[in-house]
Amino acid sequence: MKIKIYIILLLFIISSPLFLLFTTENIYVSQTERRELAKLPKLTFSSYLSGSWSNGIDKYIDDHFPFRQNIIYIASIIRHNMGFQIKDRERILYIPRLKGNANYPDDLDSASKINYLTDFNEAMAGNLLVLNGCIYTLNSGSPTVAPAFSKMLSDYALQFEGKVRVFSCVAPLSSAFIPVERYARYNGENKKTLDAIRDNLTNGAIFCDVLGELNKHPNEKLFFGSDHHWTALGAYYAYISFCEAAGFEAIPLESMTYKYKYPFLGTLYEQTRDKTVRDNPDTMKYYMPDVFTVAERYNAYNYNAPCHSEVFCEHFSGGGSYSTFLCGDAPLIKITTDTRNGKKAVVIKNSMGNAFSVYLISHYEEIFVLDFRYSKHNLIDLIEKNNINDIIFALGMYGAVNHGTINMMKQMAFNRGKMPEIITLPDTVAPDIIVDSIPPEEFINEEINTDSLSETIN
Repeated sequence: MKIKIYIILLLFIISSPLFLLFTTENIYVSQTERRELAKLPKLTFSSYLSGSWSNGIDKYIDDHFPFRQNIIYIASIIRHNMGFQIKDRERILYIPRLKGNANYPDDLDSASKINYLTDFNEAMAGNLLVLNGCIYTLNSGSPTVAPAFSKMLSDYALQFEGKVRVFSCVAPLSSAFIPVERYARYNGENKKTLDAIRDNLTNGAIFCDVLGELNKHPNEKLFFGSDHHWTALGAYYAYISFCEAAGFEAIPLESMTYKYKYPFLGTLYEQTRDKTVRDNPDTMKYYMPDVFTVAERYNAYNYNAPCHSEVFCEHFSGGGSYSTFLCGDAPLIKITTDTRNGKKAVVIKNSMGNAFSVYLISHYEEIFVLDFRYSKHNLIDLIEKNNINDIIFALGMYGAVNHGTINMMKQMAFNRGKMPEIITLPDTVAPDIIVDSIPPEEFINEEINTDSLSETIN
């Protein structure tokens, strides 16, 4: 009898790993977690001896456990019902609330046209406002830090004075469009930060009034309810503000092909796992200009071994739907179009700039899209060698009111294809910002010791 039990136990021990290995889910990208899952490692003599093969098998089984996606979903429901929230699941958000009385701002003319709700369910999830199944940030930028962003742009404008135009195209935060009267103040507070950017630009740097254009459409879906990014429609209105500043004629939405993706539960849902948000997922409608494009992605340091990319990546869905724009973030993307006008642009962006950049293909023959968080390419060399006409800083406000991220954009003038020195973060970082998925090692944390970027090529 004991021998039978031992045999059964031995068979169970042997068969369990094989069962897990051959019944794992055949999924290679987790849309919920927005990451690639571990791949089955290749067995070689050296990998077996080093232990890397067995470690890879462990990671593969962890990421492909049978019914893993269902278990994650059920676990989120249990946490929600027990009152547990994921704390700092992804290092995306730091959102202290705006202090003070939330009354109407005196100068809030266009935004006062918002159809404010009179019947709504409201709750707080940490520092986020959950309202009728939509999540809003409760912060508004920093007018005191904004001039540092303006100076950085103005230094680039001075560097290329008379040769290259420099544009500020900064997105406001979703707090500007909360459809409840007592939060109306946040629109005006967003405006103060953006006005501080505008008022401190010099050397011919050009301001795009993104919020002013968005305020003309306050009752349209400008930001996702489950994600911190703006919608394709919100990005389109930002594109209109850019065209007005650049002297271009904006391409009407009616002339573009549009498609839908549903359901979409984004970063803020991942932050809160709120049931009301899960029950009201976003629909992502996106617009595609009728322009032929070829896109390539480059690594952070050089132009070697480019890989094929797309302006619109159709295979993304679910929680990764926002990566439809430019196939997500990359250090450098080059887009070549059949808009044969000889014009070239560089877009400096964080992820908010992805949905914006796709509209520019109607106006430029070549577009270089640099993510300041990851790229180590020298911006000045790129501009001079490629005869760039326009530099467009298209990013979310949270990147424009943080000394660390401002220094990243400034550092791009000094990069020489190698990792810059990492310095400690200053104490002057604005207290009311969103930090957009910046790895700790990516911070450039000290004011660069130059009065002007003009010194960079002397």
